[in-house]
Amino acid sequence: MSESHNIHATGIVLDGIGVILRGPPGSGKSVLALDLLDWWEARGLPARLVSDDRVEIIAENGKLTMHPAPNIAGLIELRGRGIVSRPHVDAARVDLVVDLVETLERMLEDEALTTELFGVSVARAPVPQAGIVDGRHQSLLVREAIRTLGSPAGTARQKTT
Repeated sequence: MSESHNIHATGIVLDGIGVILRGPPGSGKSVLALDLLDWWEARGLPARLVSDDRVEIIAENGKLTMHPAPNIAGLIELRGRGIVSRPHVDAARVDLVVDLVETLERMLEDEALTTELFGVSVARAPVPQAGIVDGRHQSLLVREAIRTLGSPAGTARQKTT
């Protein structure tokens, strides 16, 4: 049985990887999404918007799928410019949740790298909100999280004191 949920988030697909960006209003979800889309496209890799501000999530058979909220498919807010359009897709699986957080942790514990969304375990990347770190740092954190998807937890990390 599938469940549908409308959440406050931005959804994008980067070379087949579905990413949800979550955070409070003004935390930089839309700007980070646009930056990531542009970075992927500049390298000739497919990158598409799913939805900005509101994303429909369907949980079914232990998997999550995201869809644009009605009437906003392909539209994203660029503060200082207004609503702009980008190529979009109507559905994508959810592979990674990026939470825009209020702090920058030097080294993350393994527990911080997964989250549960509507009963489904999903990879997670806590990324400091806009203003805590610059956009380049945010983008690097998301790209590294995508790079490590599918790797056993902690294999690319070495924690030292």
